[in-house]
Amino acid sequence: MNASPSPDRRPHLAILSYNYAPEPTGIPFYNTGMATWFAAHGWRVTMHAGIPHYPWWRVPEAYAARDYRGGRGDEVMDGVEVQRVRHFVPAPPVSGKARMRLDASYLWRTLLRSFHQRQRPDVLVVIAPPFLGGLLGLFLRWRHRVPVCWHVQDLQVDAALDLGMIPRHLGRILLWLERLILARVDLVTTVSQAMRRRLQAKCRTRQPVAMFPNWADAETMRPWTGANRFRQEWGVDEATPVVMYSGNLGRKQGVEVLLEAATHVRVPHLLVIAGEGAERADLEQRARELGVTRVRFVPLVPSERLAEFLCAGDVHCIPQRRAAAGLVMPSKLLNLMAVARPVVVTAPADSDLAAVVAQAGCGRAVEPEDSQCLGQALDELLVDASVRRAYGLAGRQFVQATFAADAVLGGFSRRLLHLITSDRS
Repeated sequence: MNASPSPDRRPHLAILSYNYAPEPTGIPFYNTGMATWFAAHGWRVTMHAGIPHYPWWRVPEAYAARDYRGGRGDEVMDGVEVQRVRHFVPAPPVSGKARMRLDASYLWRTLLRSFHQRQRPDVLVVIAPPFLGGLLGLFLRWRHRVPVCWHVQDLQVDAALDLGMIPRHLGRILLWLERLILARVDLVTTVSQAMRRRLQAKCRTRQPVAMFPNWADAETMRPWTGANRFRQEWGVDEATPVVMYSGNLGRKQGVEVLLEAATHVRVPHLLVIAGEGAERADLEQRARELGVTRVRFVPLVPSERLAEFLCAGDVHCIPQRRAAAGLVMPSKLLNLMAVARPVVVTAPADSDLAAVVAQAGCGRAVEPEDSQCLGQALDELLVDASVRRAYGLAGRQFVQATFAADAVLGGFSRRLLHLITSDRS
């Protein structure tokens, strides 16, 4: 039997993704921001999430011991009803098969729980990855008779194939399933123009693939003034510049090129690599092999301390493997621009990442996997504080004008309301 409509007159948005707060970075950051924004703007929001595990690849103690049966692990966070299911969490290094098991276990548990839902939403938003969540979205679309939007943050199958994480024969099956989802959902959205073009080339969709880029909360993410507690913890004086990478430490990121670039940088500096992930142990070993002694590996911080944390870096680096160009759009870029920090990215000149950096005037782009060019670009910025300030200011102004949260999420809200009214007419 179908679930009944909610007596609550607010439009009811259901979001499906295993990633949500307290996970601090990447897709979880934007899932959380989207859900809380909609809840604050007159929507009822249900987040169908998993157990926190990313980017640490372990479950925090507070959640590991929780009973998730019958909704006992659910919680309300900033006005959002978060319904959690327990699922498999792989230990690093995370293989393609382990990632697929994670996806399948979350989707299976969420599917089973859906049969006990008493009220149906007005619209569903399914986040990819996991891309197979689109199949669950199609089932719930049929069951509840409501429209579904499939929001693509990463081209998961393309990236796995290009990085050699799954065999080709399996990739062909997954690409066929991806086309099936694309052709049947009511709306497909994505975060970059390059990903939009690739999605449009895969098959014909019901509506043209729409842009729903990531955003920055420029009010919360502001330049930090005064003493920085993180620099004090690291024992760094104001005269010593800090080069920082912050985010997931996985295969797509290619952080090892930053370690290699550090051997080419002449200006004395501290390299800070902040994050967790499958490649962290290998990166620490690689730093020892290269003789990079002025490096710190530190954990990520809660969102309420993120602005100060990012401002501890004088130059931020966003490395990206050549094979991942066009398949992912690093979400950290907008927060770095919001706190007025210059960036050096490794991305082909025709990529969205390089195009945004050039358009914003917030830093420099060098070719991927070229440690010598990366080291030279870092050297040039480290030696000139006035250039760093100019890049930082330009980035913040660009974010405020182009990627403000209210503008981006307000536009997406109107799209969802249109889906709801069109479905009812």
